Amino acid sequence: MTFAEKTAKGRPSIEYAISINMAKARNEKGKQARLYFIECERKALEAVSPVKILNDPSAMRGLLLNYTEKVIALEHKVDEMKPQVEALKRISYSEGSLCITDAAKSLQMKPKALFSWLQGHDWIYRRVGGKSWVGYQDKIKQDLIEHKVTVVARNDGSEKLTEQVRITPKGLGKLSVLISE
Repeated sequence: MTFAEKTAKGRPSIEYAISINMAKARNEKGKQARLYFIECERKALEAVSPVKILNDPSAMRGLLLNYTEKVIALEHKVDEMKPQVEALKRISYSEGSLCITDAAKSLQMKPKALFSWLQGHDWIYRRVGGKSWVGYQDKIKQDLIEHKVTVVARNDGSEKLTEQVRITPKGLGKLSVLISE
């Protein structure tokens, strides 16, 4: 058996390996080992057996009361969280996607802060020399973001391709949980 003494900071400072054979030794260490095992046995015998608790009505009443209070507290917490859960479900099952600016408004944060968060947490990036944001492929595969490519007609009659990263409803739900942590 091995155990360690703890220092004031909780770090092990001395480790001991104790065996039954050591307890049989006729020296100071053997005496310490015997006393240790005797103390362990005393503590084990003092422990209340589950059978005693089951046969003691007052102990059972106390246990039931304790667990009933915990269940009631958890049910109350579930009731408090129900509107938030329903809102997140509605968001994650809705259709369509939002541009990052509109997603930021939904999350009640500044668009610049959301862009920064998305970039810092590997949701979006900019290609070298590129102006538009691009989403990481793993986030696209998870259906958290999508790319929208649009053809825009210019005044001179030519066309221009524009790219835009958009947050899906599922992504908005996930962001609302991640950002609030």
